[in-house]
Amino acid sequence: MERTDAELMARIQNDDEPAFGEFVGKYQKRFYRLAYGYLHDHEESLDAVQEAFVKIYRARRTWEPRANPFTWAYRIVANQCVDMLRKRRGTTAVSLDDEDSSESRTLFDAQAVDPLKLEIDKEERQKLMEAVLKLPRRQREIIMLRHYEDLSLQEIAEAQGCALGTVKSALHRAIASLRELLEEGKTSEIV
Repeated sequence: MERTDAELMARIQNDDEPAFGEFVGKYQKRFYRLAYGYLHDHEESLDAVQEAFVKIYRARRTWEPRANPFTWAYRIVANQCVDMLRKRRGTTAVSLDDEDSSESRTLFDAQAVDPLKLEIDKEERQKLMEAVLKLPRRQREIIMLRHYEDLSLQEIAEAQGCALGTVKSALHRAIASLRELLEEGKTSEIV
């Protein structure tokens, strides 16, 4: 019988290590995708998630039952990634052409059988990822949470710690910006 997140967190608060293991197993892949969306590096993303889970466990008693455990933990993971980005500033940037980086981008995987279609889809996903990476941080996060993590707008508002209207307007701006960036890319290829 699978427990609800709130039940898991209540048990975790009472030092139930198997419950924490269950929570980790349930969310480690989602948190990795989130971390990779920030860091664009496989090893750093793994480190960020591991460190975030340590912080989640240490902060377990600060969780309140009225809060959604996923969004509470999400903020810890996101903050860990932001901290790592701050520490990284001034170091070399991650190449979007890096093979390892491309393999880690499971967010954009599509099922295709035709090799030509697969190559075209790959190029389109690459262009989309490049455009997403150009968005301001909040817009990038909201796009990823909505379209790749499939969170509701309310869940995104909780995870971001902002009003629902803020999420809606940021999502609208992000989509408009993506369209504009993708259109710019088409016209620059022609010129």
